[in-house]
Amino acid sequence: MKDRTVCPYYGCDEEVCDVGCGYISPHDAKMIIKFCSAQFNDCLKYHELADRLGDRIPAAASVTATWTDSGEPAIPVPAFGLFCCGIATALFALKQLPAPQLEIHGLSLLMMAAALGQIITGLSALRSHSLHAVAFTGFGLFWLSVLAVELLPAAGYGQLPGPVTQAGYFAIWGLFSLILAQGTESLARTCRVVFALLTAFLLLLALAHCTGSVTLHHSAAVAGFACSLPGLICGVRRGWHDVARLVVPGRTQPQRIR
Repeated sequence: MKDRTVCPYYGCDEEVCDVGCGYISPHDAKMIIKFCSAQFNDCLKYHELADRLGDRIPAAASVTATWTDSGEPAIPVPAFGLFCCGIATALFALKQLPAPQLEIHGLSLLMMAAALGQIITGLSALRSHSLHAVAFTGFGLFWLSVLAVELLPAAGYGQLPGPVTQAGYFAIWGLFSLILAQGTESLARTCRVVFALLTAFLLLLALAHCTGSVTLHHSAAVAGFACSLPGLICGVRRGWHDVARLVVPGRTQPQRIR
């Protein structure tokens, strides 16, 4: 993978510069190859935006982009969405272990906040990256449904579904996660790793509910913690870079997407 500085307004939003946002037409592809990837100083739109915005670089473009050797822009990692997914997965994995647990109402509030964070990430990606939108909106709603299926009955609201029903529910979402993990050309590698591990977590949970095996429950918890790590690391790293840019104005931190 090769790093190159690209136009700071590339892929921001349609109100700034629509090249790289949503559908990329053949004309947009030519513009990306000719200007955005290397010679953006020769682009009239760049100078127009530089005169209008001055030093105010849009937040969506505040990180130096990474390009592959083939000349294609690397896919951005939705750090906030992965961080929220990591929190929700870790909390639910902890619930599968015979370990000290958080108070059920606090656990429910944390998972609800993490789910809403994923939904917000998905909705914000609707115009720029449809697969991210489907993945994070879908799993944000999934974690909200987990509250209704498992956590609320444990708090005394409603009845817990039967083991076969729960097994089928987690198996369906595990297959959905498996489909998302196959998005090799549309998802960053970090997202693919997270969804692959999430597939293992959900399918092991389905088997555990179906068989009643305590060993499978513990194995699913281990897979859940492994799934949460990439998202948590990615989110903490992005937050650290954002704080560093606030402390040191004008500092840019290149992001290596793999």
